[in-house]
Amino acid sequence: RHDHFFELGGHSLLAVTVIERMREQGLDADVAALFTTPTLMAFAAATEEMEIVL
Repeated sequence: RHDHFFELGGHSLLAVTVIERMREQGLDADVAALFTTPTLMAFAAATEEMEIVL
């Protein structure tokens, strides 16, 4: 949960793929959130905040 997406080999194309797969599962996610919060724990928190705002 503390691992950094980009330090583990993640890149922009993979980030877009991750977001698209999340959307296919009905989860609201934003690529910008992954870039600003690249750890799983922070990204999950940012995604939860997006759902509350919507």
